[in-house]
Amino acid sequence: MKTTALAGRRTQAGVTLVIVLLLLLVITLLGLASMRGAVLQERMSGNAWFRSEAFQGAEAVLREAESNLAVGGRPTGVPASGCSSGLCAMPVNGEASAWEVDDFWTSGSGFATSNLETSEIMQRYVIEDMGDGRGESEGCTSDIDLSAPECTAAGASARNYRITAFSRLSNGAEVMLQSTFQLP
Repeated sequence: MKTTALAGRRTQAGVTLVIVLLLLLVITLLGLASMRGAVLQERMSGNAWFRSEAFQGAEAVLREAESNLAVGGRPTGVPASGCSSGLCAMPVNGEASAWEVDDFWTSGSGFATSNLETSEIMQRYVIEDMGDGRGESEGCTSDIDLSAPECTAAGASARNYRITAFSRLSNGAEVMLQSTFQLP
């Protein structure tokens, strides 16, 4: 009887090894899948962080350009077409703006470089002349007749500008922001 019991154990020892190896393989695959998910989430949070930094940089450049307009008044030397040193002519007949060209922000001299630009972050802007417009005046809203004398006299000399700010980090994250600005 002892020989029969020993013979049965020897045949089962190999099956146990195969089952344990299969379970180990399944656990390894589950571990690899969870590691892959963790790495993907880390990359996504890193990209969100870099985009946030680029956004803050673009917003700072936008505020710098607005401040330059507010303090300096109407810019002089706006070119007849295209851009030069951060000043751009108004696009005509539905044309695209000069800054929409693919390599505008990295080559040439059409943009203005921010005082905040470093080797880690590219920060540039352009100010586009968008023509004359109606200025704001107390009591002149869209709910009343804008051709009333108090409305037309108050806003006849307002000048509109579109400011486009561009920010790119050294890792490739980039953001472009725009605002409109009106000077009397």
